[in-house]
Amino acid sequence: MREPGFFEEQSDPETIDLYEWQENAVEAMRENIRRGVRNQILAAPTGSGKTVVASYLIRESFEKGKRAIFVADRVNLIDQTSAVFDRYGIPHGVIQGNHWRWRPHEQIQIATPQTRQRRSRWPDADLIIVDEAHSMYKTTTDRISKRDTITIGLTATPFTRGLGKIYDAVVTVRTTNQLISDGYLAPYRIFAASEPDMTGVKVNRGEWAEGETAKRAMPIIGDIVTEYLRHGEGKKFIAFGVNVAHCEELQRQFLEAGIVCGLYTYRTSDEERAGMIEDFQEPDSHLRGLISVAALAKGFDNPSVEVVIMARPLRASLAEHIQILGRGLRRDPDNPEKECIVLDHAGNCVRFWDQMNDFFEYGVTELDMGRPKDRKKKERKKKEREPMKCRECAHVHDPAPMCPMCGYEYPKRSNVEHVAGELNELTGLPAGSEDDRQAVYSGLLYIAIERGYQEGWAAHQYRSRYKAWPNGLRKEPAPPTPELRRWVRSRLIAFLKARGGNAA
Repeated sequence: MREPGFFEEQSDPETIDLYEWQENAVEAMRENIRRGVRNQILAAPTGSGKTVVASYLIRESFEKGKRAIFVADRVNLIDQTSAVFDRYGIPHGVIQGNHWRWRPHEQIQIATPQTRQRRSRWPDADLIIVDEAHSMYKTTTDRISKRDTITIGLTATPFTRGLGKIYDAVVTVRTTNQLISDGYLAPYRIFAASEPDMTGVKVNRGEWAEGETAKRAMPIIGDIVTEYLRHGEGKKFIAFGVNVAHCEELQRQFLEAGIVCGLYTYRTSDEERAGMIEDFQEPDSHLRGLISVAALAKGFDNPSVEVVIMARPLRASLAEHIQILGRGLRRDPDNPEKECIVLDHAGNCVRFWDQMNDFFEYGVTELDMGRPKDRKKKERKKKEREPMKCRECAHVHDPAPMCPMCGYEYPKRSNVEHVAGELNELTGLPAGSEDDRQAVYSGLLYIAIERGYQEGWAAHQYRSRYKAWPNGLRKEPAPPTPELRRWVRSRLIAFLKARGGNAA
């Protein structure tokens, strides 16, 4: 427990400066209130500053002499929220047994659903802000369902079934893709390598049974460590396992590989958790990673995390999948070139590909009312966009003629049966002397730069022409010949036609 004075109000608090889209979100919520809406959701991607917006609204209430309650999702987030309020100069108390900051006289209070459940009544309030509103605790929903107080629910994943029965409107701050495009969130790349076979695993409450899932996930832990060494390059990571035993084995094998990581589960004491998080925050921390089941999926905000490892297969929980992925999307002021690497050893990114991309692009415009889903419509939508997984580098991406990561060109699909024989391709390209091959490779590198492709694309194009890699050739881009441009275009057109796409 923190001692008095650990978080005290600052004499020189920070001002709360909102971005334009945050100001627009605040104004949209005010307009909803003017229209009579009492309960509404503020949908804000991880890292978009929903806590900043909440602090702005809380301080505004305080300055108007009104009372407000901030409902934190878990007890261990109380001090984190309290520190934010201190930073912005918001006097407040904490409603929690034996907490040093018990100050019932303050206008602003921080509480948890668990604490409220043990108390007979809620304190009076003009505004209630519910963090992680997709986790609908009965004690909280019973209170705000009365609709006698203005309530704002904060969440990055407003998908919970029946959320629309509690909240009457949703305001989206900005979509994930918009924030990435504008440079406020880090871009990400997904690699999907080995994953457990979940065929036949029993389902409990919509998700695969934990025990059997853990057994099937154990054999691929070695691959997880190997892929981290390959793609992670010593960067800080956060990993999610199936259960405590699975997380312990993950930690053991990482330690055997010389990678120091901490275990963050329900068995970890509050003191150990606090020390581990504090250590992990340091730029030169000896801890390279934290391993958890679900405790770090919400409320854990560390911009230095550059690798997210998914080792816990999720069958239906899109919300948890996005929460997990979001742990690596925060921009790091100390690392402006940060790019989040997602190592998916659970199959989650492929499983949720269509839903995830739709949400990242468009956000949410309406809340779930708890009605049964149209299964046929869902199945039709699922077939609309199947992701592709590169057989060379395991990068997962939208359908394309070639991998945007390494340049691997996918085999053409054809219904024509080929008969053995020798055919000479008439391309107008140089025949194959060393100088000729250098000219082709240089031209391909030039085209790759023009189109924004990776360097590997040129190597794969070269290999498809000469049945060999461009080993020993210089990586010197040079303008291609018209014949080379026509050859590249003809290959793309043929590929698109074979897949039934638009070859224009």
